[in-house]
Order: sequence, then structure tokens, then C-alpha cells
Amino acid sequence: MLDEPERDPPPGIGHTDDGPDPHGLLYYSDVKALRHADTITVRAQDGLGSIQATLTAPDGLRIYTAQQQRAFPEAAGFVRHRRITVDADIAGFDSGRRWHDQLPGAAAATVIDTAALNDIWQSIAAFLRTGDVLRLRFRADSSHDPLSGYPLHRDELYLIIQRRHRRWMFLLDVTVRPSGNRMVTTTD
Repeated sequence: MLDEPERDPPPGIGHTDDGPDPHGLLYYSDVKALRHADTITVRAQDGLGSIQATLTAPDGLRIYTAQQQRAFPEAAGFVRHRRITVDADIAGFDSGRRWHDQLPGAAAATVIDTAALNDIWQSIAAFLRTGDVLRLRFRADSSHDPLSGYPLHRDELYLIIQRRHRRWMFLLDVTVRPSGNRMVTTTD
């Protein structure tokens, strides 16, 4: 199978009179990078987020192929990256226990180490297609578990995949941690 040009729009999608492609639109090389990454780093703040796929060379002993260099175009030493900008929501309660779909002053981050061995990530990456649009949704202090009475916070990360007129939501990560070490942090 021949590689598509790195940044050509997916079939049926491209620049329109309405403006540029939406945040999170996946191109062929994006999908390749997400499938072959060693580490996935997810961040969000102020309505925007990023998914960074990283390919590492332990001790500099890896020679990157031309295909890997296209999929991971940003080089930093012996490590290569690909960053995909996506729209992101961080929903949760503020310090006054008022719910917000976009929690003011919130930032969120999580890392999927050894992504090649993470069954959930590998299932999602195999599902992705060129032309899909990704969106992140963090939920701070989810009340699915009865954590009241304990100084713990349950934060969740969902990955939303829009493919033409269909939409899927996957629970990508859950953390239950004390205040100082959370996935979602706020300035309050």
C-alpha cells in the first residue's frame, strides 16, 4: 500500500469556504504515529488540548526509517514526536461545588507509557481512520465512585471520535489520587 502524502486532506474532507480543517482532524501520518507510538501524552487547558505521540530511541540506539521520520516529524535528541491539536473540555465542580462544562482555570494532563503494551490504547488506535476528528473530554471529581469521606479525587479522560455522522466515546484513563497528584488541576 502506498503512503498518502503526509498532509493531504483525507478523502471528502479539506479546506472549505468555511475555513481550515477542524482541530483534531486525523491525517494518514497522524494515524500511523498514534498506532506506533511508544508514549502518548495528553494535555488540555482553556478549551484546547493536544495528543502527542512519541517514538523513543533508548540510549540513541535506534535508526529511524523514512516512514517513521514522516510519522514523527519533530525531533528532540534521540526522541521523535508528533503533536495533534484537538478541542478539549474539562468538566467538573469548582471550589463552590458549582458544575461547569468548561471548568475555569483548569488544566489536565496524563501519560500513557508503553502505549504499545496498553490494550485499551491499542484498541482505540486500531479503530482510528484517516478523516476522523478527535476531541478530549476530561471529567474532574467524577462521582461514579463513593469517594466522599476520603481525601481522594477520581478524574476521567474520554476520547471522542467523530467519523462523518457517527460518534464514539471511549474511556481512556481513570485516576484516583490525592489532591496533590491529580490528572486535573485547578487554580482555585
